[in-house]
Amino acid sequence: MEETDEGAAPEETTLSGTPNAAPAGDDGGAYGQPAVMIGPKSSLPKIIGILMMVYGVLVGLLSLLGLAGTGETISMYEDMDIEVNSIYMWVQGIVAVGVNFAIAYAGNQVRNYQRSGVMLGLYAIGALLAVQLIGTLMFADAMAEMAGDSAMGAVAGSIGAFFQVFCAAICGLLVALPILASADSLED
Repeated sequence: MEETDEGAAPEETTLSGTPNAAPAGDDGGAYGQPAVMIGPKSSLPKIIGILMMVYGVLVGLLSLLGLAGTGETISMYEDMDIEVNSIYMWVQGIVAVGVNFAIAYAGNQVRNYQRSGVMLGLYAIGALLAVQLIGTLMFADAMAEMAGDSAMGAVAGSIGAFFQVFCAAICGLLVALPILASADSLED
């Protein structure tokens, strides 16, 4: 085509090629299977995550207060002539603060549908349980000394260890609920 003074003339287009050999009604089997419906994400991780954050922050602040009073507690035990491991008491206070704030951070991850938050929460609960059980073994002698009977100290230590394991199991179950109930909602 030639150009004219009035501007360019429209060009004609032609399609070339061979048409699809498949008949018009055949979809190639693509729609022969049932459709997969993806529902909304579960709200359970958000709820558990918020509860973990509230628990972690409140108990973490209380652990800070307990850590601040650890020196006074050690001196009170020494005034009562009860022998305690002061280094362990400081370590226990520091671990409690760290674990509780780690649980708050894990709660934020769970609230954002991240599977790693559940795992971090479970690791934190396990670490706290280990420190508490070590403390129970170390302070069983102090309990026996306070009671005046070694058998009574052993019973008190056993009861304390049982309740620590029981409470850690309940906390671990609550933290693991997002994975147990709605694993598809969590991302890696």
